Amino acid sequence: MASEAPNNTDGPPCPMEIPVSEVYFAGISTVELALVAVGGVVALANVIMFLETSWFIFQHSRSQKTMTLSIWMTGVHPVFSLAAVAAVCVPRCTILVDLMAATYLAFCVWNFIPMLMHYRGGEHALISHMSGETINLRSPPVACCCFCCPKIEVNKKNLLRIKMTVLQFAVFRPILVLLTAALWTDKKYIRGVMMPNQPFMYTNIMNGASTLIAVYGSILLFEATRKQLKAFNIIPKFISLQVVLAISDLQTLVFDLLASNQLPPCTDTLPSNARGDVWNHLILIVEMFLLALLSRHAYRRAEGSQVITDIYLEDKNNPKKNGNSSLNTDSNTVKDTSGGRSGD
Repeated sequence: MASEAPNNTDGPPCPMEIPVSEVYFAGISTVELALVAVGGVVALANVIMFLETSWFIFQHSRSQKTMTLSIWMTGVHPVFSLAAVAAVCVPRCTILVDLMAATYLAFCVWNFIPMLMHYRGGEHALISHMSGETINLRSPPVACCCFCCPKIEVNKKNLLRIKMTVLQFAVFRPILVLLTAALWTDKKYIRGVMMPNQPFMYTNIMNGASTLIAVYGSILLFEATRKQLKAFNIIPKFISLQVVLAISDLQTLVFDLLASNQLPPCTDTLPSNARGDVWNHLILIVEMFLLALLSRHAYRRAEGSQVITDIYLEDKNNPKKNGNSSLNTDSNTVKDTSGGRSGD
């Protein structure tokens, strides 16, 4: 949680400090208390859905790496939900739980690229399969209008460059949030104040630039492999992660800017920034639940007696044809001899 922007209204002065949880709950209305309770129930449902999905993945994954990556990815939504509940119930801990959620998200964003490569049989198999193909650098959100952007060949060097665009976010985002927490502790970080002498403007510019670059790199690789990995339900997996990335930045920035204009207005116990954070996290809980439903559909995948499995596992079971490993996505299904339902 950050310091409150100065109060410019003619009414009673806004409180300068965020109260402890006992004072906070004593000062909220019955409607707000009911909303907090509903948010807690929704977050609990999100956690239960995550546990059920994780158990399904654990039982039906054909490889340890698929199971591990899938469980990590599906965990991003309950982590954000629990962090949001903590921020709603204890407004003073907002900056700490945001740091925790940002660190987890950075880890998941980085691991999404290894997951794509793993589905394709690994980095070397991906490069071999896409040999001769190109990646169009004219992609949103950074270069969608840059008609001069060339197409680059799929090779190890260019793939490394794309991976670095995502890695910088995984490293930079937690450091930036930690720096923000340090400035807030020292009462030098005032959210919503876009002034040259305030760190709020610079931290948001740096965070926005890092996020855009990471999204750009993810989209480049996603667009290049989308057709080959269609059988792995990769589109909803990509959307369920990227929307979290966008929401975690844009929505918070919107509430910070609204708080600079005293929206929502402060109360006797809560400053405007703190109320904005509470509403932001309540909305975030609902958004994470909806995205968790999409993620569950993507990762808890079963189709009758067939299972979509890792391509490199298929290659070990299939003989080589014409000197090349069979990497066709049409061969990504194998018969489940047990007759049970399985998922990737």
